[in-house]
This record gives sequence, structure tokens and C-alpha cells, in this order.
Amino acid sequence: MIAVLALAGIGFGLGCHPDTVSESMEFREAKEVVFNWYSLLLDLEQNTPGYRPPVSGRMFAYVGITAYEAALPALQGYLQVSGYFPGYVCPDRSGLSANGNFYLPASLNAAYAEIVRQFFPTAPPHLQERIFLLEAEWNKRLAERAHESVCRQSSAFGKSVAYRVWHWSRTDSLGHDGYLFNYDRHYTSPSGPGLWQPGGQHPMPALLPHWGKVRTFVVSPADIAVRPPTPYDERPGSAFYTEAMEVFTISRPLSRENKWIAEFWSDDIPGLTVSPAGRWIAIANQLFQLKQPFLPELLGAYLRLGLGLSDALTICWNKKYQYNLIRPEQYIRQFIQPGWRPLHENPSFPGYPSGHSAAGAVAAEILAATLGDVLKFTDRTHQNRKEFHGEPRTYNSFAEMANENAFSRVALGVHFRMDCEEGLRLGRSIGKRVLALPLNRDGVLAN
Repeated sequence: MIAVLALAGIGFGLGCHPDTVSESMEFREAKEVVFNWYSLLLDLEQNTPGYRPPVSGRMFAYVGITAYEAALPALQGYLQVSGYFPGYVCPDRSGLSANGNFYLPASLNAAYAEIVRQFFPTAPPHLQERIFLLEAEWNKRLAERAHESVCRQSSAFGKSVAYRVWHWSRTDSLGHDGYLFNYDRHYTSPSGPGLWQPGGQHPMPALLPHWGKVRTFVVSPADIAVRPPTPYDERPGSAFYTEAMEVFTISRPLSRENKWIAEFWSDDIPGLTVSPAGRWIAIANQLFQLKQPFLPELLGAYLRLGLGLSDALTICWNKKYQYNLIRPEQYIRQFIQPGWRPLHENPSFPGYPSGHSAAGAVAAEILAATLGDVLKFTDRTHQNRKEFHGEPRTYNSFAEMANENAFSRVALGVHFRMDCEEGLRLGRSIGKRVLALPLNRDGVLAN
């Protein structure tokens, strides 16, 4: 298995929790709004065509920005993110006061409803109906908590934030509406020894070959070095051949444990599972509802998760199509055993570095900084699924989860170890940079 690389404790502890210090009713109700919308987001992401890993990561980033900005009038000491993101202009909030004419849950509900509608116009009708119903249910409930004029003004502010964020998203022409343009049938993959080509039992065109040029938030491809893969070599005993032999050996036979791990983390089957980005949001949803961080911590964590997942996957896509490295199946079938198949069909894009691994590592960094890395947690994302082995698994740290997630790609037969190790390294590095982004005037994470 991939060696467990422990995540160092980061000095950004988010401190107090509701078991030691009380949290206002307004903040507690706002947290319910957040949880409700993120639960619906996962259903939308899973069931709306086109939401593949980097597209989903980008969506979660814009949703996270929207919610954080919509909450700012009630978050004393917190900074607008417009200073970090050129081109985004946040609406004026100078006339709003948390102690007077601003009701936070109403702003959040309106902001989520509007930005989610914008990102999911092609969602199945029953899910579009759920967007409308969730917004209406919260509007009715909140009308009993605050004066009508306060709710109306707060909702208007939340919607204005969503409009501004959506307008800013539109200026990123390569990423905006990416769910509509997954496959580029005019893209021709480079050919030659060791280079990836569409293949498998059901070959598809290259997935999002130009996504590496999409706008990033904190870290760009030029800001971070990605180590090149092991040099391609067809000779038995070479380092590259050994990488392929490891994948082949693990598969003969694939143990029950490794099959469980492989399927538990697969998360790349459109319409059946959430995407790899959505998987870590699903994990965050479970943990945040269990641990109940204070609202500012919660919004800051979802914001950072979205930013980190989006940047990690964009940079991975940039390097995937730069190196265009062959996947194990092509190599094993040609040089080790004709007819060999991975447990699941290969994704239709190059392998190096692993996007799954990078997404897991960046999320683990951010979640560990939010909640602490030592924990006992059972991931129930796929509980009661019958199509694959989704029985819950229990972990003692986020590092353990990220490393097992990375290893799952080797066990699945779709990645070499080197793909996953570089994805882990890349994700950890991006996670640390995202965590260094100040959100309050003290220059640290929310507390």
C-alpha cells in the first residue's frame, strides 16, 4: 500500500465549540440552512449530467464564496474575499447590521437558492423542484423569527451576492458552464510510446482537455512545481515496468479488503456516485454535523474546501494533459498480460498526477486544520448502496483517509503508485496555501 504520510498538525485550531461556549439562535439556525443546502448540492451534483471532478470542484468554490460573502454582515472582524479575487466585486453591505436590519439565515437561504439555481439549470426536474421547495420552506420558517422587512432586506442582500459571484464566474469562459462541455471531440491526443490515448471497452473522447487553463483561486499551475513521472520504459525490471507490475500483482487476485477500498472510494461513476470533489464535501457534511463547529468556522471551512478542491483539480488537469501519461491498462495489456482489465473502466483522460489523490489530500489538510487530525470517524457516504461495496469504513485521522483514497486508485487498476503519490504531495501543498489565506483581521482561520 502507499505509505501513510502523516499530516502535520497545523496551528490554525478553530478553538471553541458549542459544547463549551453558547452559540446564538441565529447562528444555530443559519447552520441548519447551510447543512440543508449542502445536502441538496450533493444530490444535484450526483444526478446532473456534466458534473465531473473539476467541474464540481469549481462549482463548490463559487458556492462557498457566495455563502461566506452573504454572511459577512453578521461576522464581525471577517474580511471580504474580493481583495483576493481580481474581477469579483462584492455588493455594498455598509447599511446592514447584525444587530438591526440583517438576519443571517435569510441572507444565506436566498444566496444558496440563487447560486444553486444558476449552476444547475439542467438538473432533473424533481431536483429543480427541491431547490424551490427548500428555499420556500426556509422562507416560511424564517418569517416567524424576524420582521418581514428585515428578512426581505437580508434576502435581497444574499441574492445580490449570488448575482455578483455568478457574473464573475461568467468571466472565466473556459470554466463557466463547464458541465455542458465535458468532451472535446476535436481534441487529438498526442501519440507515441508511453502516451495516453482514449481506449478501454467503451472509448470516449478526452474529458476536459483544456480545463488546465481555467481560472484558479489561490494557486495557479505556474505557482507550484509538479514532479515529472518516472521515465517511460518498456524493459522488464525498469522502474516504470515495476510500477505496472505492482498494479498487476495487486489485481491477481484482488483481495476482499482491497476490492472494498477500491469501490468505496471510486466516486467517478456519473449518475451513480458523487464526484471525487463531492465525496469530500459529503465527508465534511457528516463531520460538521457531528462536531458542530461555530458558524464562522463552518462557512470558512466550506469556502476553503471549495477553493482547494477546485485549484487542486485544475492544476491536476493542467499537468495531466502536459505529461499525457499512459494508464496501467494500456501498458499491462501490451507488456505483461494481454486481455488484463482493471476492476473498473478507465477514465477518459491521462493518469498523471491522480486527481482523486490530490482532492483527498487538499481536503484532508483543510479538515484537519478545522477539526484536528486525530479523530474516530466512520464514513457513511455510500451506506446501503447495493451496486458496489459501500459498507462504511472507520478512520483515525484525515491523513489515513487521504492515503487510503489514493491507494484505492492503484487497487482499482486505473493509476500507478507514482500518480497517486504525486497527487497526494500536490494536494497537501495546495491545502497549506489555501489555509494561509486570511479570512479575518487577525490573519488566521475563523475562531
